[in-house]
Parts: sequence; C-alpha cells; structure tokens
Amino acid sequence: MIYAIIDIGSNTIRLSVYKEKDGIIHNLFNEKEGASLRSYIKNGKLSDKGVERLMDTLKRFKHLIDNFDDIDVVLPFATATIRDSSNRSEILKKVKDEIGFDIEILSGEEESQFAFIGANSSLEIKKGVLTDIGGGSSEIVIIEQGKVIKSTSLDIGSLSSFNDNVEFLFPTKDDRKDIEKAIEDELVERNFYQENHETLCGVGGSARASLKLYNEYYNIDKDNFSMERKKLKDMIKDLIDHENKELLDLILSVKADRVHTLIPGMIILNKIAKYFKADVINISQTGVREGYVYDKVLGKE
Repeated sequence: MIYAIIDIGSNTIRLSVYKEKDGIIHNLFNEKEGASLRSYIKNGKLSDKGVERLMDTLKRFKHLIDNFDDIDVVLPFATATIRDSSNRSEILKKVKDEIGFDIEILSGEEESQFAFIGANSSLEIKKGVLTDIGGGSSEIVIIEQGKVIKSTSLDIGSLSSFNDNVEFLFPTKDDRKDIEKAIEDELVERNFYQENHETLCGVGGSARASLKLYNEYYNIDKDNFSMERKKLKDMIKDLIDHENKELLDLILSVKADRVHTLIPGMIILNKIAKYFKADVINISQTGVREGYVYDKVLGKE
C-alpha cells in the first residue's frame, strides 16, 4: 500500500508519500510549502487570506497526488493553528467541498504520541524527554522504559514565538529571555518539574533545521545527528550577537525558508533541554507523519 500524508502545520504544510512493506514504511517522496498559517490568525480566527493560502497549497498537493498513479490512500491532518481556529468547522467544510479532502484534527496529546512513535521507529528511545517544536505549539513527552508516561502540548512554537516576541527579523537578547520565560511558565503551569534527563530527542522541522545549522556552524559531518546543549547555547548566543548581514548570510546558506523562525526554534529547543538538564540533544529524522502511519493506519505502537 502507498499512503499520502498531508501534515497541515502552523508554519509548514507538508506532503509525504510512504510505501508500506512487511509492516515497515519507506518514504518515497516529500513536498512542502512554507504557508505560515499562524501569521494569518486574527482574533482567534484564520483570516480569509490564510484560508486562501491553505486552499492553494492543498490544491497544488492534490495535483501532485493525482499524477502519482500508485497512491492508495490520502490522509490529511492538521495541528495547532487549525485546531485552535474559531472558524475551523468552516475551513474543514470548504476543503471537503472544493478539494475532497477530509482533514483530521489532531489533539495535542495525539501529536505527542505520534511524535514518539515516529521518532522511536528510527532512534529506539527507551528513556528521556522528547520534544516536537512546531510553528504554533511544542509537544513535550516524558519516556520511561520505552513508553510515554506523561505528555503535554505547549502553546508556543517557532512561528508563534517570532510573531509574539520578535520585533524585527532576528531575536535580541531581551526577545530570547521573553521566549524562554514563556516556555518555563507553561511547563510550570502544566506541572512538569525540572527532572534530570540525560538526553532530549528533538523531532520536527525546527529540530532538523537546528541540527543542520549546528553541523555547518561547527564544521561537523552532515551525517551527525546529535548536539551538545552547551554548544547549541553558545551558537545561539553568537548568532544573536552577530551583525545582521553575517547572520543572514549564514542562515540563508543553510535554511533560507526558515530565516525568521530558525533562531526562535533553537531558543525553544535549548530551553527545553536546559529545563530537563539534558546535556545531549539527539535529532530524529522521523516524527509525527511516520508515527501517524504506524499508529493510525497500520495499528502499530
């Protein structure tokens, strides 16, 4: 069977096509659009312009899917921005009527579970903390003996942090402090105590982009999938202290599509690692989409 998964996130909308063979899924094709839907939220509602951006992207993905003859099932799901939009029912109906897609809204708890299952399919996580930093939310998962024992969804992500705390293109030192305080306040509010965990697993586009910049910054082989938190912290400090032109050139050379959200995402990743006293951050190349297929489609945990 071949499955097309459409992940409608707050910052990026992604299409991933997987082939299942003997209970294992293999990624065949990926496409993405930096739609920045979170930026179109006005008074709790996704604006007409935001809905138009969503529709245009989904129509383009449908065209790609229709020309990929072997796809058996199309499964679109949405996370924080659509989940929290007061007009989500109207959005879902419009997509169904005009494109034919039935969008499933994932809860924060489901996001956390799928992130763990997806990451565990490639990293085999037995113990520690996992975080999936999205555009509008960040999922936190505590893992013991290879099982999720506690999870939550924070109302803060790379794009929402940029929109709420950064006045210009890059965060200042004060902006960084504001983002870090917002994360800690939410963790405390959700009764997540500052436990000691040796490792943090990072999932999602922000984590992968952070690793890519980290490897480039420290001249490390691109096949490296691990970061030292102290080095990540030092890199963030250096980037914030840089002159804008130097900083812009570095980020554009590594991840141009995340020029405004990359540093906020790294600040969130570093703060979560610090909060749980994790000195090592391992970055998974699989996550929510893979976890969704394994759990919801194949029925495997």
